[in-house]
Amino acid sequence: MAPVFLFRPPSPALRDIIACHQIIRLRFAPDQAVPIKAYWPRPAMALAFYPRDAERVRLIGDKAVNHKPRAALIGQPTMMAHRQGGRDFSVYQIELCPGALYHLTGIPAHRLTDGYVDAEAVFPPGFRALVDRIEDAEDPEVMIALAEGWLAAQRAARPPSLSPATAWAARALGQGAGFSLDALSHHANMDPRQLRRLFAQHMGISPKLYARVARFDRAIRLHNRQPGEDWLSIAIAAGYYDHQHMARDFRDFTGMAPTHFAALELAAPERMFGHRES
Repeated sequence: MAPVFLFRPPSPALRDIIACHQIIRLRFAPDQAVPIKAYWPRPAMALAFYPRDAERVRLIGDKAVNHKPRAALIGQPTMMAHRQGGRDFSVYQIELCPGALYHLTGIPAHRLTDGYVDAEAVFPPGFRALVDRIEDAEDPEVMIALAEGWLAAQRAARPPSLSPATAWAARALGQGAGFSLDALSHHANMDPRQLRRLFAQHMGISPKLYARVARFDRAIRLHNRQPGEDWLSIAIAAGYYDHQHMARDFRDFTGMAPTHFAALELAAPERMFGHRES
């Protein structure tokens, strides 16, 4: 079976809650060691389905290895996690727009930062039927249609709960806008403390940390697209002052120097099939 790497934008009606559909399926031979994915922090929360073998996950600095449920709500990551699937690994991950997880569940996003929760324990009982149907589906387009239909109904059933100010701030920071908290607050016509509190509730972390995570994610993706580029050029293009400024984020988020993390990223499971995150 050929590997599957499918990335789809949402239907126009769901662009306010879905950023992207991602479906990946990889199969490894019995004599192959299943590689570990060094999953770096990125500005994203998700609803993920694992229709085949379960995924195991371990955060850096943590000895415990946990198994993901067959459907998981994944919070905002701020530290690298080691993820390892089975020999028949399939994940359908719906990357959510900033604040959408809070809108869909009412769970303050900071409770899920660097973690996940069984989605079947959060959503109404009818969600289990959706998970069953996605497990039975082989066609990625069928999976997407099923999920979008359920999410559209779920969104319509909940009153609006997301502050436009926090959604705007997250988009601006995610795109690399160099706003201070005071500037963000002024633009949003909101007290800085109120914006910081709402931002943590909706996005899981502070505006400052969110901006750092977004910049770090840009640096890694730039390096994946331009592996021959020197790290100083990558740092400047991503929005860092210099190499040391970037290296500090690598230490904080992965516990590694940039070159060491890059070597680990080269061993990611998708690389065996000619794909790279960029």
